[in-house]
Amino acid sequence: MGGMALQLAVSLAGIALMVGLCRLLFGAGETTLSAGSLTARLARDVPGFRAGRIAIGRDARAALVENASDGAVWLALARGDGMVTRKLARATNVVRDGERLALLLNEFTLKRAELDLADAADWEARLRA
Repeated sequence: MGGMALQLAVSLAGIALMVGLCRLLFGAGETTLSAGSLTARLARDVPGFRAGRIAIGRDARAALVENASDGAVWLALARGDGMVTRKLARATNVVRDGERLALLLNEFTLKRAELDLADAADWEARLRA
């Protein structure tokens, strides 16, 4: 039993060393969102996309972007060193607490997203309309 515990400890130490080395060499890999990166990504991914109103959360890790072509609202989330986008359904469940919006999504891979926005009340009304 003692040999197995030692083998486990050595394996965990090796993994921790590799993770630490990767983080040292390549950084944490976290990105923040900007209006330019959002519009470029959506223009590339969505045919006919034209950026309308954009609201970026205070931490720059989540944003809402309106497609001026059709009025659809897109959610963008910074994940690692990339970005995840989702077109929000008209029936998106929105809960507002002051300047914090919580979007309860009916999706297996993304159940909830939260944004701190100065104009949270305006975006809540827009998403409920």
